[in-house]
Amino acid sequence: MNNHLKTCLPRFSLSKKPPSVPPFKKGVLAIPIVPPFETGELGGISKQPRTVSKGWLRNAAGGVAISVLLVGCATSSENNTSQHKMPMAGQAQMQMQMQHLVSMAPYRGYLAAHRNVSRPLNLLGGPVKVSISQPGGGVFVSLPDYRRLDPDVFGQPGMERAFAGTPGIDGVPPMARGVENGHYTRFKHKSPFGDKFIVMKDGMMRLEAVDATATDAATTRDSVKFMASWKDKAGNTYEVRCCKMLASHGVEFPTFGGVVTNHILHGSSRLGTALMPTEYTYLAFWGMGEVRKNGQTLDKPRLIHGMLTEYVRTTGYQLGFDKDITPTRRQFHLMVPPMMPDMAKGGFHKKPVNTGFKLPNGMMLPFWHVMFENLTIQGQRGD
Repeated sequence: MNNHLKTCLPRFSLSKKPPSVPPFKKGVLAIPIVPPFETGELGGISKQPRTVSKGWLRNAAGGVAISVLLVGCATSSENNTSQHKMPMAGQAQMQMQMQHLVSMAPYRGYLAAHRNVSRPLNLLGGPVKVSISQPGGGVFVSLPDYRRLDPDVFGQPGMERAFAGTPGIDGVPPMARGVENGHYTRFKHKSPFGDKFIVMKDGMMRLEAVDATATDAATTRDSVKFMASWKDKAGNTYEVRCCKMLASHGVEFPTFGGVVTNHILHGSSRLGTALMPTEYTYLAFWGMGEVRKNGQTLDKPRLIHGMLTEYVRTTGYQLGFDKDITPTRRQFHLMVPPMMPDMAKGGFHKKPVNTGFKLPNGMMLPFWHVMFENLTIQGQRGD
């Protein structure tokens, strides 16, 4: 396993939303969701999003065939030399161990039962519509850092928890955990999840989402229209937009059609990275979008994940453990991970996000993990 890869996010089956859900344009794009990985070609936009063949979502232009492993990983220059010192045999053994851990992802059977569902059921009681906005004010931008490991989530040496699945997606393998006095201390690699941050100004956000589809499936009635921006000290404006395509189906954990409301995510739930605390989530989405700077598109398509949750920060804005959560406060998290698919090899390759923002060491910030807290929130159930 490449030591440059630091933390990970999920693989997805991507689906544009069918035309039954206004006001957004809909189409279809799907990705195979279980190994072995295969390669293929990207077709056009479907006008028949419910046609499914052999685990793929096909379209009228000839179909979609893309293998993808999306994993979000931050880089850390201080670990660069250790990779070159590891013997080839040791690298091969570690790669085998990592592949075995991925094969142990706990939701694999559940996801297999849903991957070809062309007519998923709706939420009981009707769709949930959510609007979230922040008209201005500061935002908190995470910097690469070592995440402290919560014993309630990760257990202790010899009695590990949250270790299976792709490292950093479902859990953290024991070999990637620091140990001191018989207890786990921190994730050995820097990631987007930690205590370091900076504040940027003029943070604005608008989100309109519909949670209509109950479960993972090949198609979805869920929808998201999202835009967020903020400025650095020099006055540069950074922006993220989403989602013409939603992740209608997860691989390492469910995505509930691309949008989920009123659920537990992360931490001990095994739904999302365990590096975030276990948190009640009022709304979350996964989809494909783009990253901009000063109005210019720098990077697309990029995986975008957003969620409105309980408050998970503590004194000094440290990322808390489960016991530190404040249930009566809420915050919105925006995450753009630094990995992209490698369709030719059927896996993934490191591709830091072109954020356009340079760190003090001169290197570019390879991800966006941004928190919004001056929020106006509205939600309703039913058509």
